Amino acid sequence: MKRIFQLCKDRLKKGELVKRTAALTIAVVMMTTFSLSVSAGKGTAPASGNSAYDMRTSKRSSTTAGSTNATTTSTTTTTTTTEATTTTTTAPTGSELNENAVDDAVQTATELNEDGTPKINAGSAIVMDCDTGMVLYGVNENQQMPMASTTKIMTCILALESGDIGRTITVTDECMRLLDGTKIGLQPGYKITMHDLCVAMMMYSGNDAANTAAVAVSGSIEAFVSLMNEKATQLGMLNTHFDTPSGLDQFSDGAHYSTAYDMALLGKYAMQNEDFRSIVAFRVRSIYYDEFPFPKGRNLVTHNYLLQGQRFGYEGCDGIKTGVTNLAGQCLVSHVSSKEGLHLVCVTLNNLNRWNDHKTLYNYAKSLYEQVEVDPDITSFDATVVGGNRKRVHVDCKPGATCNVLKTQKKDLVREVVFDQFIYAPIKTGEVVGHLRYSVNGIVIADYPITATEDVRAVTNGWFTDYIRAIEERERLQEKEKNNG
Repeated sequence: MKRIFQLCKDRLKKGELVKRTAALTIAVVMMTTFSLSVSAGKGTAPASGNSAYDMRTSKRSSTTAGSTNATTTSTTTTTTTTEATTTTTTAPTGSELNENAVDDAVQTATELNEDGTPKINAGSAIVMDCDTGMVLYGVNENQQMPMASTTKIMTCILALESGDIGRTITVTDECMRLLDGTKIGLQPGYKITMHDLCVAMMMYSGNDAANTAAVAVSGSIEAFVSLMNEKATQLGMLNTHFDTPSGLDQFSDGAHYSTAYDMALLGKYAMQNEDFRSIVAFRVRSIYYDEFPFPKGRNLVTHNYLLQGQRFGYEGCDGIKTGVTNLAGQCLVSHVSSKEGLHLVCVTLNNLNRWNDHKTLYNYAKSLYEQVEVDPDITSFDATVVGGNRKRVHVDCKPGATCNVLKTQKKDLVREVVFDQFIYAPIKTGEVVGHLRYSVNGIVIADYPITATEDVRAVTNGWFTDYIRAIEERERLQEKEKNNG
């Protein structure tokens, strides 16, 4: 019996040693995992060796040969969408990683290639001249890629084009479907204007705001997505397919994608809308929505730090939209109205260095242009009038002092006056009666209107007009009798 007792005691001691050894091993692993997690949370640059930086998730992942990625459990609720800015008491991990912290850590000076073109570290990139549609720079610009919350450019412009943007929208249960990540706090029954929904989706990237606007326009998320794809076709976005109003690609099963070129087309189009231009230029803006028993106000700060005056600001930048998801990486569609009169749109998809890269791309694009003096000899003259109370009318053209032309195309610049030999009365002051145009290979690069400076009354508005109408009515009756007979 004593022998058996001693054997059990010895085995128990050995078991305790095994347990302690296992516990020590687990502790070492946990400390190592915690160290890597903290390193990722700070957004540090990738180290050498077997450590890799995942551009899609903005976090480190171990790629040591023969090892497997350890999965850790956290009490912190994670999100998988764009621009999450909610403050938490624990260090963010995974897709909760604050994109602003990542940007501060990894922004570096953009290098140049030997030919002077920017060396952009992005999945795809483009700079387009909004006035001509000409591509000034492109890397994989036609490659289909997810585009995250830059999707909301389409959602916003469709909402603005749907009618009265001051109208009040009631949030419904349908608006809460396919929803995750960044939200402004809308709930079914809340009321908010369409304008404030557009502000919330563009400045703060509110996914609930995007869904609510979509349902308000089309009745359901699916119906609005169909409208998005229809509009994309109209704009020539032939390599694009929308599957959500918000850009939350985890709900799309790979069916939500675009290209840098297509998103440039969309940005170019959207910036022609006055309300859209106003919204995307906001740096700080208050919105209001109903929350029982009192309306709730919320002060929003833009996520677009490239706007002029912001911490990564670029002179003349007046829009447009950022975006980040695990799948898409960091995306940016921006717009610049330069003091030289250029209007440029820039897109980068899956790009950790987006702020500096956009600055470099704009500098490069502007360096391609030269300002050419506009001929002043058409500033004022008289034109012949037909059917008016006077035979001549004074017209005027006030072109800018210069226009922008690509240095490589200056020799092909053509100036033409588009003007009818005769102008028919009636004519009102300020009415456009012609154009002074500068073009290169058929592409108009500058267009200045020729306008009338005085009214001309039509002399045929009296008995002669009544006579013509009487003849037309008689012919109509004759045709009717012929058909009845």
